[in-house]
Amino acid sequence: MHPRSMKRFGGKLAGAVKGALKGRLMLFEIFLLISILLLGFMIRILPMRWGVYLMEFDPWMQFKEMNYVIERGWRGFIDFFSWHDYTSWYPHGRDIGRTAFPGLPFMAAFIYHLLHGMGVEVNALELAAMFPPMMAVITIIFAYLLGRELGGKPAGLLSAFFLSISSGHIERSLFGWFDDESIGLPLMLIGIWAYIQALKDDRSQRGVVAYAVLAGLSFGYMSASWGAARFPLAFIPLISVLLALLGRYRRELLTAFTITFSTYTLIAVMVPKLGPGYLREMTILAGFAAFIILLSFEVSRLLPEGKHTKRLPYYVIAASVLGFAALMVLGAAGLPGFKFLSVLIPSLRYDLPIFVSVAENQLSTWSMLFRDFGFQSILMIVGVYYALRRRRDEDLILAVFAILSIYFASTMVRLSTLAAPFVAILAGLGLAELVTGFARSLKATALKPKTRAVGIEYYLLTPILVGFILLFSFTPGAYGIRYPLSGIDAAYAPPTIVSSSIGARMEIASWLKALEWMRENLPEDSVVASWWDYGYWITILGNRTSIVDNATLNSTQIGEVGYAFMSPEETAYKVFKTLGATHVLIFVTHYPYGQQAGVLLGYGDEGKWIWMLRIAVQEGYQLNESEYMTPEGSPTDKFWSETTLGQLIPFKPYQISGQTYHIYNPSNLRHFKLVYASDEPYTSYAYVYIYELVD
Repeated sequence: MHPRSMKRFGGKLAGAVKGALKGRLMLFEIFLLISILLLGFMIRILPMRWGVYLMEFDPWMQFKEMNYVIERGWRGFIDFFSWHDYTSWYPHGRDIGRTAFPGLPFMAAFIYHLLHGMGVEVNALELAAMFPPMMAVITIIFAYLLGRELGGKPAGLLSAFFLSISSGHIERSLFGWFDDESIGLPLMLIGIWAYIQALKDDRSQRGVVAYAVLAGLSFGYMSASWGAARFPLAFIPLISVLLALLGRYRRELLTAFTITFSTYTLIAVMVPKLGPGYLREMTILAGFAAFIILLSFEVSRLLPEGKHTKRLPYYVIAASVLGFAALMVLGAAGLPGFKFLSVLIPSLRYDLPIFVSVAENQLSTWSMLFRDFGFQSILMIVGVYYALRRRRDEDLILAVFAILSIYFASTMVRLSTLAAPFVAILAGLGLAELVTGFARSLKATALKPKTRAVGIEYYLLTPILVGFILLFSFTPGAYGIRYPLSGIDAAYAPPTIVSSSIGARMEIASWLKALEWMRENLPEDSVVASWWDYGYWITILGNRTSIVDNATLNSTQIGEVGYAFMSPEETAYKVFKTLGATHVLIFVTHYPYGQQAGVLLGYGDEGKWIWMLRIAVQEGYQLNESEYMTPEGSPTDKFWSETTLGQLIPFKPYQISGQTYHIYNPSNLRHFKLVYASDEPYTSYAYVYIYELVD
């Protein structure tokens, strides 16, 4: 064969081999990604072993809203906004259409109607319970895409893997966690990814517009679904101006931002809970300011060269700062609400006991952050370093977002779920860069063995150490462990209603029995007073009217309930009757020692009474905390003998051999008649007691 023919043949053969290898690598990448998605999905459906229930409390309200839409067909999407619910916040009720975000129930109801129209019959509760794991799969896919933007396929796959096993994300995307986060997180990642795509240097004008519209729609629907949407809605203006200040301004940045901002703002103001007044909030005002600043960059490029022309954007920034200050002084600019402002300034929340009483609103500790992020937090630091060193648009966007979200997670426990995807993405980049560097060093060592500065044992130790770290963060802990060590630990827990809200990995049917009894035995016009924690369960699962619930819309009414529980019997009776209550429910947790003694656990009202007192004080009632609680944090004799709650709790403290035990000894009250007890004394860890108010 002629040498030239041989060369052409060899080139074709090499190309064929290269193409075949590339195809196999693509198939292998797809296989890995699908495996990661299945892993993440399977971890998140572990709670199914306890049955089809929703997690915690708020998901039940979301389910009620979803059902309202489903029961009314397609017209339910319109009727929702005029829905006034009189089964909660008795006697005034709640205007659901104006106080609830419609995004999640609307999306789930739409899927239900779509499947129903295709002839696929699904159970509404099963759909609601399965919705979060399905959305988690979408979140993991976009974590892969964002990781791939930063560091190629290896970083993308590692980002997806880290998110699939992230405790911080799993805890809010479990089977049954039918709440705002389940739809808010995938929408946020889609929006960030689309905005990054819109800013690509080689993107056509049509592509910029298309991706900017997608980003705006994602952020807009997120604003209709989750209050935490304020963060990305404020972040987009911030990072856009930052990119311009770093010398990265171009007309595509102005175009992408303008379309994204206008789209999500238009959607946000159409949400009744936000309304046109949302335009006055700093979240949206920041967007208007960013638009003017970016426009000044464009104008400075069009004007003739000059010192003041170049400085025009900085003059505009200074004017914007002064304008913000003036609007604040005049009261024309609205703050984003106490809850969101306290994320920036955590000390503010301690002025409002009703806010601090919610566990998920507490400050995070280092142990909590490590529990949520594990060793990913260390790799994330490496990823942030590499991203900031390169300083591409996508590097800066994701690195700054990760840093800010970590800060917010440190100021509020609940926001770990907001940071989890970005910790995973930057951790994926960090590990990918470490492995790539290790491979380069190993290659250099193989080529020049005599010039090795580091022994081969260190090169072998590095991947082994990383492997053990990942294995540790993935391996589940001992059965029954209270603080999860891995994502599997976080997922393998029963729904709150099944464990009666005491955090045990077992079925404790006290609440399920009580709510069933309530549905079947209490008169339909009954009004049940309880602490606000149980309001959604009473209304939705017990099918009876409640006075306060988990929406905590009316702190005055909550304070009145707290005051009633902390008052003597006659006062409590008058307050409960004024509120319209016919029955009073309390929840008690108790660890039995045999059949004659035990100790209160503190998960029920025996631990929540201090917040009843503090919120009552917040609403103007004169109660001295030191009279009811000892310096050691235990209830005083006055609590047990003079407060209605202390007397309604049937387990009273006794000293036996110098130790305090709580022995069953119910009080006989004139106006509170016990009509239901979920369990006999010393037979359970949780007890629900229902009292009828009698003259």
